[in-house]
Amino acid sequence: MDLRDLRVFVTIAETGSLAAAGKVLHMSSPSLSARLKDLEDELATVLFERWARGLILTEQGREFQTHAYAILKQAEDAKASMLSRDKPPIGTVRFGVPGSLVGLLTVRLIESCLERLPQVRLRVVESMSGYISNWLREGTLDAAIVFGGGAANDRSVSLQAIAEEDLYVGTYDLPSVAPYLTDRGEIRMRDVRHLRLVMPGPEHGLRLLVEATARRHSVPLNVTMEVDASSQIFTLIRRGHGATICSLAARHPGAMASSAGDATLHTFRVVEPGFRRTVYLATPLNRPSSRATLAVAQLAVETLLASAASDEWKARRLT
Repeated sequence: MDLRDLRVFVTIAETGSLAAAGKVLHMSSPSLSARLKDLEDELATVLFERWARGLILTEQGREFQTHAYAILKQAEDAKASMLSRDKPPIGTVRFGVPGSLVGLLTVRLIESCLERLPQVRLRVVESMSGYISNWLREGTLDAAIVFGGGAANDRSVSLQAIAEEDLYVGTYDLPSVAPYLTDRGEIRMRDVRHLRLVMPGPEHGLRLLVEATARRHSVPLNVTMEVDASSQIFTLIRRGHGATICSLAARHPGAMASSAGDATLHTFRVVEPGFRRTVYLATPLNRPSSRATLAVAQLAVETLLASAASDEWKARRLT
């Protein structure tokens, strides 16, 4: 098995047929079929189901596709690194950003990359930290920002602490929270128990952190809905289904939580003692990072640190 075999496999998987893959690779269908058969024999598995309309990945094929993408990306990074040793970084970087930091980071990072790293092609992927950590490990992402909690316990990634943030109760229904606010417009942790919460599932970092902290202080939480998608969490609370625990950055105009027309997301810091989490830069340990990846990662750290002390985030710098 060599890189050409992997390119053949990936192209067939992406196009869905030998004929279409042949046009991309300038190879005949019989040649592709022979290479695919040799690859399946070497791996002792069936990678595709053969149908009249084309080829569909098997479960084993989908697993192998993850490895193939990672190996091909690493080979491309190695080539780009050697060719650009005395030149500006070049290559493609796939960078993960948690949903609550999209507004603070994404546009600024892309614009900084265009200005300072013109030969780097940046793709920003938004999701929850738990998914981002998995994608880093699998090779789908090259670097990412993740939060403390489940993702921060992943031993397959290298973590650089950037900042620490307080977490807030977020709601569009001010009257439901108003009775529990202090004179300073904050909410004590013990009073969070009175709120109906919409939260990600129990395996996600935010949920793990919030529940562990509340449990240490004997505060029961009333989680009435579980949704593993940031945008849908805020849609539900906007439709009157309670509140959530979130970053202050969720109020940023560029964040999904703020794209609600005339609705206003109200946020109240949780105190006595409050919920806090650390923000990290994460890079994989199972493969080297390209010069382009390291350059984008540094830009991301600089961008977040510039926002840390602002009213739109109010985070504490750790680096």
